[in-house]
Amino acid sequence: MVFAMRVNSDYVHERVLRTSDDFVWPVDTAFLGRFVVDVEFLDLKACPGNGGVTRSIWPSDGKLQTVAAQSTLRCLSRMLDESIHADLTIITADGTLKAHKAVLSASSTVFHGLYLQNGDEEDTSTIHMEDMSEESCKSLLSYLYGTIKQEDFWNHRLPLLAAANKYEIGDLKDACEESLLEDLNSGNVLERLKDAWLYQLQNLKKGCFTFLFDFGKIYDVRDEINTFFQHADRELMQEMFLEVLTILK
Repeated sequence: MVFAMRVNSDYVHERVLRTSDDFVWPVDTAFLGRFVVDVEFLDLKACPGNGGVTRSIWPSDGKLQTVAAQSTLRCLSRMLDESIHADLTIITADGTLKAHKAVLSASSTVFHGLYLQNGDEEDTSTIHMEDMSEESCKSLLSYLYGTIKQEDFWNHRLPLLAAANKYEIGDLKDACEESLLEDLNSGNVLERLKDAWLYQLQNLKKGCFTFLFDFGKIYDVRDEINTFFQHADRELMQEMFLEVLTILK
């Protein structure tokens, strides 16, 4: 271990303590008699026998937090997978799932408000989410419990986006928007633009405009653009025309 000593708040020495002989500390002084040295352990480090890098014997805050977070996620995963003390039934479009009111309430202001307004246990023990499939709802719950896998998130981005918007789960909504920007192409840009307008995703909308007009990909979707304009919101169409005028200027 590494030992550091201070005397009268002045730094004296730091040394590696391997054997009992290392604890002998000569001090030059003319004082005869007995005196007390106040020793402060600033840090204790373990030194490998082969002379490797010394490491603190105390876990760092970051490491401790990481261990605690992993333990918490394991517990939440078990709660969800094994329905431990589940007090909520979710009815989806094609099945039912079990969950916990406390987790959903902590994740969503909409869920939290629902349980605050209605204190009837029977009325709040079941929630209808029939606009989602069972698999999509599983992915939503996995996200809320912190155990979602990247593949599941990727496969259910659009239902997750709709749920995040409906239940006001801001961080999930941001994650979906960022993900939808990553694989923007000529085959999906018009659909992504409609989603951006529907859910007020400014970054996604800007990305679609840049892809279509700045990169000139509008010519790649000329066969689909007429159908798009027939169903697009009028304000969205105005924004698109203004974007074209800006580029032309």
